[in-house]
Amino acid sequence: MRTIIVLLCQLLPALVIARPGQTDFLSVLKNANREDRLTVARKIYNDQIIHLDSAQAFVALNHISQWATNIHDMPLKIFSVMAMGDYLKEYFSNQRNGKALEFFTTALNMALRLEMKEAEAEIYNNMGWLYYKQDKFPQAFEYMIRANNIIQKIGYENYPYASRYLYDLGYIYCDFGNFDKAKLYLSEAIRYPYSNSLYAVRTLNTLGLAYRELKQYDSAIFYFTRGLDTARVIHNVAWTGILSGNLGTVYYFLKQNDEAVPLLKTDYELSMASKEWTSAANTIIMLADLDLDKHLVQAAALKLEEAREVINRQTDRRPFVYYALQKARLFKYLKRYDSAFTYLDTARRVVNKLNQRRDAVVFSQAEQKVAVELHLSEMKLLESEKSKMVLVRNFIIVVILLVLIIAAQLIFRQQLKQKKNKELLNNAVRQLHYYIDSVREKNQLINQFKLEIEQLHAQPEQYMLLQEKEAIAAKLKQYSILTENDWNEFRNLFEKVQIGFFSTLKQRFPDLTPSEQRLLALMKLQLSKREMAGMLGIAPDSIKKTRQRIRKKINVADDAALEELVASL
Repeated sequence: MRTIIVLLCQLLPALVIARPGQTDFLSVLKNANREDRLTVARKIYNDQIIHLDSAQAFVALNHISQWATNIHDMPLKIFSVMAMGDYLKEYFSNQRNGKALEFFTTALNMALRLEMKEAEAEIYNNMGWLYYKQDKFPQAFEYMIRANNIIQKIGYENYPYASRYLYDLGYIYCDFGNFDKAKLYLSEAIRYPYSNSLYAVRTLNTLGLAYRELKQYDSAIFYFTRGLDTARVIHNVAWTGILSGNLGTVYYFLKQNDEAVPLLKTDYELSMASKEWTSAANTIIMLADLDLDKHLVQAAALKLEEAREVINRQTDRRPFVYYALQKARLFKYLKRYDSAFTYLDTARRVVNKLNQRRDAVVFSQAEQKVAVELHLSEMKLLESEKSKMVLVRNFIIVVILLVLIIAAQLIFRQQLKQKKNKELLNNAVRQLHYYIDSVREKNQLINQFKLEIEQLHAQPEQYMLLQEKEAIAAKLKQYSILTENDWNEFRNLFEKVQIGFFSTLKQRFPDLTPSEQRLLALMKLQLSKREMAGMLGIAPDSIKKTRQRIRKKINVADDAALEELVASL
């Protein structure tokens, strides 16, 4: 409590009088049922207090904290202290991050003492995010992993703040360039409710960024549009600008400039108004790039000068890389090649410096540290139990030895079994590849035989030999028809590599016919339409019709979505 008071004194040189309506925060809490009190407090913080200036916010949070102490409501007390740290984390830079960490540490100690796992996980996540904003990546990942260990035991579906946690984790993976992992966590995040609509906007935006970087532009447009609609509903000017710009960049990449330019201009105007300097800088540079595409050199030069002024207002170095590349392009148009080379070299050096902050081993180091601490904690617990059970010590030793012997035998047998299974799997994979290769060779022969028949038909009748035509026709029939035995052999090999594929298919889509199941299996192997047609003994057009029939049965929009579904089975 003393720590909290000291920090509040540092943050509030003089108590301010709450503006009208602010005193209602506490009265609303007092009127709430005890079991609903924490949920109400969280909503008040997310919807109202977080938007106040720092003086008013801390007066409100301090009132809630003091009242929670008086009525002995420890969950509310922990939340109010954590909220103080969260406010500083969201709105202040490094000079107050130390104070934010003190608030988080105070709340964490209370949560640990009371064994409140949900609060403990939330505080670890906040601490990890705080370190991440300071570019202290080992500490950031360490606390994120601590949070994840707890949340996985609780279950994402049972954790009340799953959407925010999954967003934070997805954002970090996106920022580190692991867009597939980011997409995984962010797609999971939007399945759960948000306590703060701003996090819904952030999640949709970051998910759009992940799809954009993966060049999956249709999905990027979908999520950027959803995020933009949500930002407009909550009247958030800054995010309306940012999402307009991100949506504009997708159209820019697609060379659809008529759609891109109005969105980019909206982004620049709103980002400048809301002081979102990074977004504004990236957007004006992109507009300069479009001017250069049109050979409007003077207009591009003016925009780049404006971009330099915006870049100097913030500390993020990433927009400078884009700026330097466009300056190099500008000087190339002006035939000032020395200056162009200088900017290219500058961009390269900044990129190298940015890459140094992303150490691939950071995450594994954090995992190892958490694992070591967990092991040490378990060892201390064993020592404590040992001191309480001196009388049965020898018995415990004998039991442990027996367990170790049995475990060693089980591990040895398991290793042998795994080795055997691996060999069987590798053999199945080789056989399946050989089988597919043989089918492809058959298809090549079929095409060759068809060509020979066409050539024979083109010759005068006196040169056409009846026996040769019959022999070629027999070979064609031999290689174009796939028997049921062939399919049984194929299915046995396929099931060894793609375990449970047909059973999963039958369970999820029971209306599919055997021929439709076979086609989906061939799609799983990523064969061409011609190869599939050769294997099934049908025309390539029949493949297209069968796909359309399958899509209609399982309610899938297009072939790309069908292929993505099959790949996920």
